[in-house]
Amino acid sequence: MRENNIEEELFCTNFELRNLSDLLVYGKAERWVYGFMLKRYEDEHLDRYKYAQGYTKGKKVLDIACGCGYGTYLLANQGEAESIIGVDLSEEAVRYGNYRYSHHNLKRLVEDGVKYKNEYPFDVIVSFETIEHVPDYIDFIDNLYKNLSDAGVLLISTPITKVTNTKPNNPFHVIEWNFYDFHKLFTDKFEIVEIMLQQIKIPGERKRQEYTIKNRILNRISPEKVLDITGKDIEKFTNQYDMNLCNEGYQLLVLKKKSSK
Repeated sequence: MRENNIEEELFCTNFELRNLSDLLVYGKAERWVYGFMLKRYEDEHLDRYKYAQGYTKGKKVLDIACGCGYGTYLLANQGEAESIIGVDLSEEAVRYGNYRYSHHNLKRLVEDGVKYKNEYPFDVIVSFETIEHVPDYIDFIDNLYKNLSDAGVLLISTPITKVTNTKPNNPFHVIEWNFYDFHKLFTDKFEIVEIMLQQIKIPGERKRQEYTIKNRILNRISPEKVLDITGKDIEKFTNQYDMNLCNEGYQLLVLKKKSSK
């Protein structure tokens, strides 16, 4: 049972109000504080962690860049992880998570995900919406590899853009990748087991009623229509879309270490 600590309660309330302020001023907050984010964006986070729960039962889990901690809590609770460590650079986020979402199988640490090394390897590593924030993303991937057991599974997600961009619109991101360019980052050390998509959008063909004298007289010339393709909230990728045309949405890769044979 959580101890009623006035100081921590005031800290958490202030933290939540700052996130709410970002929502009101900017329409979106970069950090996910459960209950203080627009429903669309909150559902994206929840869908990722719900999917990850299928891998965590009875496993030693690392949630790297765990943020404010609700997702990590879900993996410990509903996901029934044997043990879980959440790592984040933000002391405030870790403090918030420790008070709001504590669990007996869960420990959170203020650490750099590029450098963090645990005393034992993990069965499952989760890293959602993190790598696009990391300037040294190759070193980050190397460290994920080192912390993962030989039979372990890595789940990692990132936004999708049509062309890989080192100056994305999101000021918190250092890079965003084309769907297939992102996969190339892992080819030396990992194999892709599964790819999940979230709310992808692909611009469709532009269509307009054919111009003829008859259509003109009958006033049938309609405005140009763009028939976009919109994906599901979360779905498995089975080559059903031409992802080189995708300019919005997220991908979640399930990866395992390449065999040393």
